[in-house]
Amino acid sequence: MFKSTIVLLALVVLLVATAAGGQNKPRLSGIKGEDDRVLVEAKDWPWRAIGRVNKESGGFCTGTLVGKRTVLTAAHCLWNQRTRRWSHPPAVHFVAGYSRGDYQGHARATGFRIAGQEDGAPPKPPPMPQDWALVSLDRDLGSELGTVSPARGADTVEDVVQAGYSRDKAHMLTRHAGCRILGRAGNGRLWVHDCDATKGASGSPLLVERDGTYYLSAIHVGTYRKEPRHFGLAIPINAMSPFGE
Repeated sequence: MFKSTIVLLALVVLLVATAAGGQNKPRLSGIKGEDDRVLVEAKDWPWRAIGRVNKESGGFCTGTLVGKRTVLTAAHCLWNQRTRRWSHPPAVHFVAGYSRGDYQGHARATGFRIAGQEDGAPPKPPPMPQDWALVSLDRDLGSELGTVSPARGADTVEDVVQAGYSRDKAHMLTRHAGCRILGRAGNGRLWVHDCDATKGASGSPLLVERDGTYYLSAIHVGTYRKEPRHFGLAIPINAMSPFGE
């Protein structure tokens, strides 16, 4: 009886310690309160037009098909931090509609258009308000999978849907519906949002739904931390020269 009591008490202590450990687990950067991300099967449009931007040197971000052979992502995703150079285009792959090792389409990059690029790529990633890039592909994926058109009048957006690939959920697309644009930063050139977007989701689209169709309103480029709150930062589509009105 005494031995059974000791074993029971030990189990209780273990359970309490485990619960306490869970409560003290640090919050993942970019998760703003409760984690509102849900898994998405990426077989249907527009989710299959979103994919992982994979670098052979390691690491990935998220990108969106905006043309038959064109992907929009964050510029810093194409930077090789180790060599302090831009990645070689053929060493960058776009895997559309990726899900647990399966995918809807794959292509290699043939070139980049980096924000601020004039004669060749800039010597380093541009500042955050210009942290976007267009990736040219060696295959026409857009005709088969569909593309996501830019939202017109995007400056008036409030409610959005963010979808991307995060490091902690690297093999599944996740979506946070009903997150909001809270304001502006960077002299008005960035949107502040509360979508749950963490590492790996750089370049991920913020979509707006109008009459049953999704449009691209912005891309997520970073997280601003002012404890205990985290805020997401995004570049609105109208602030990018290829899409500006």
